[in-house]
Amino acid sequence: MNRILLVARRDFRQVIATRAFKVTLLFVPVMLGLVMAATSFLRPPSTVAYVMADAGGSTATAVERRLKLDYQRQVLRDLSAYAARWNLPQPGGSRYGYQADDTAVEDFIAQGGAETALKGMHPPPDATSFKPPPLPYVRVPVPKDVPVDQGPAAFGAAIAPYLASDIQTPEGKRPLAVAVYVASGGPARLWTNGRNGNALIDTIQEERTRQLRLALLSANGVTPVAAARIEGIEAPLLVTAPPAGGGRSQLVVRSIVPLVLVYLLLMSSLITGGMMLQGVIDERSNRLLEAVLACVEPRELMLGKLIGLGAVGLTILMAWIGCALLAAFSMEGVVADYLRPSLAALNQPWMLPVLAFYFFCGYLILAMIYLTIGSLSNSLQDAQVYLMPVTMAILLPVMLMVQASITNPGSWLPGVMSWIPIYTPFAMLARLGGGVPAWEMAATGLLLAAFVALELVLLGRVFRASLLSAGQPLGWGGFVKQMLRRD
Repeated sequence: MNRILLVARRDFRQVIATRAFKVTLLFVPVMLGLVMAATSFLRPPSTVAYVMADAGGSTATAVERRLKLDYQRQVLRDLSAYAARWNLPQPGGSRYGYQADDTAVEDFIAQGGAETALKGMHPPPDATSFKPPPLPYVRVPVPKDVPVDQGPAAFGAAIAPYLASDIQTPEGKRPLAVAVYVASGGPARLWTNGRNGNALIDTIQEERTRQLRLALLSANGVTPVAAARIEGIEAPLLVTAPPAGGGRSQLVVRSIVPLVLVYLLLMSSLITGGMMLQGVIDERSNRLLEAVLACVEPRELMLGKLIGLGAVGLTILMAWIGCALLAAFSMEGVVADYLRPSLAALNQPWMLPVLAFYFFCGYLILAMIYLTIGSLSNSLQDAQVYLMPVTMAILLPVMLMVQASITNPGSWLPGVMSWIPIYTPFAMLARLGGGVPAWEMAATGLLLAAFVALELVLLGRVFRASLLSAGQPLGWGGFVKQMLRRD
């Protein structure tokens, strides 16, 4: 055992001293930081301003009402999702659904909106504070030097400089995205700079269309009250859906940690597997293995490398997870809102040991494959003969399985791959968020443990034979023969 630990310590210290290890350790945190920074800088502004010159005032009033209702409907949806993540009472009980109509939204506003609803929810102390989405559009007065009574041409020429810059609003300085001129009896004219104003343009067109329909109905003898009723009529539609926070949305929350572990297992295994491969090839080509084998047995060397480079992979993994948790728990936002409930969903005492078991077994399977490939090769060129098909045979099915688990949790593919030992860790990790029967976890766990033990024995024989083959790599026939040969 002491010699195994000596090999493990030697490999661990040798790897962590390299520049490649430091670059790998910092790669994911740096890339995450760059992506978050780029997203914040490159995404369009969340709130933009618009101006509207409307002599009659009816179009401006209708547009403002529609924008307010649409915004409060989004607030209501976000509040329902927030309540579901933290297992809180839904706002308004069962009165408001995801498809809340205008009447329900107006009732929500009349009851005090999100502020009043939050008071009745009583979020726990560890819950993130609810932040309503930013107001997408805010109306500002037409600048004083822009004429509103000289026709659309004069209005457009005067407003053009303002569309190229920011304008003062109650929310602070915001880009002026859209300018509207509504002439009496004529079409509405719009000017835009293309900055996040498409939805506003659609809303203006819809409200103008509704006004023209009402005017046409009135012109044909329909009373204004009847015209308004005709225009406002909607076909009844009864939608049966899971309760807020149930079904797919809750499944996504519960599946975040298991699915992240699938990707981390792939990444850490490929990285440390490559390190194992390179290390064995270098030692073999430099004749260093001959000196090492004079002090330790091949089995001890194999186990020492698995432990040592496994510790390297664990170090990288813990650093990545620590950075992700630090970012999520130190910053408010969507990431924290999903990550904290997903961690809270691991509330069963058996879940963490099961996750660790599948992760550890998956790591051992892949690490042993890479270690064996290294022992069979005298150079990286030789290793590519084995490495490319093995990597693709693992990577492609796993990626297809993960995609199937996300888009269709009931898909047959994850269930079938759960019983193929080399894919069992990935498939079971991906499925745990959706719930797996206890008997299936026990059966696949036993199958996986037996496969790992068998792999260590069979590939251990190949590893030993390859190291003792005096620099001559084993062929395919020799590979199979050594696996079946009893020590």
